[in-house]
Amino acid sequence: MKPKKTLKAIILFAIIPLFTLDLYTQDIEAIEIIKKADQLLQGQSNYGEMTMTIVRPSWERSLSFKTCSKDREFSLTLVTDPAKEKGQTFLKRQNDLWSWNPKISRLIKLPPSMLSQGWMGSDYSNDDILKESSMVVDYEHTLVGYEEIAGKDCYKIEMIPYEDAAVVWGKVVKWISKDGHMQLKTTYYDEDDYLIKTEVCSEVKIMGDREIPTYIEIIPEDESGNKTIVIIDKIIYDINVSESFFSQQNMKKGMNLRFPTE
Repeated sequence: MKPKKTLKAIILFAIIPLFTLDLYTQDIEAIEIIKKADQLLQGQSNYGEMTMTIVRPSWERSLSFKTCSKDREFSLTLVTDPAKEKGQTFLKRQNDLWSWNPKISRLIKLPPSMLSQGWMGSDYSNDDILKESSMVVDYEHTLVGYEEIAGKDCYKIEMIPYEDAAVVWGKVVKWISKDGHMQLKTTYYDEDDYLIKTEVCSEVKIMGDREIPTYIEIIPEDESGNKTIVIIDKIIYDINVSESFFSQQNMKKGMNLRFPTE
């Protein structure tokens, strides 16, 4: 009997490293998929024009905005419509966030506690718009399976934030297409693993040198009839923009602000 037990032990110890290596390989694969998806959506820098529609059971309203970003460190967003919010700007410089309201000439530094709040009353958070957190560096990634979304085969990747990461979510799950690395669906959870909202992306179009989804729906889990729709009207990638563009001086220009591509 001993030889059989010894043989079993040898086989077991031979399998364990292979199993561990397979899990490690999956994690490496997951982070590479996330990097490609992030690069596709963000580029090194970009300029975009977007329309947002906030839908509620008894009303809806739309607003338009322009946004420019460089890496994950800098972003500047200008609301261009409607008249009530026109000229408001939002700035991120590394770890600092500000908003500027031209009607009251007030500059406000946003505390981290406001990142989870809805941007302009929408189901998008300030974190989503200002891109404060990074899905590449702030989370540990695990490839947990494969599923089909909107007719496309997708990687299903679970993202758990690192303990010291300044993030809003307790867990994020993304479905990224195998063909093109497009983010087609994302679910967001709180620290208690409770589903808060779902993001669904569709209407793939060519924007510049790449194909991306241009129609995005954010659907909160516990608010029936509520959703936010974002349509990417225009986006230009890898533009020439310096860090000096992302300044409080430019924030205060409001509608007189000229973006690098204009």
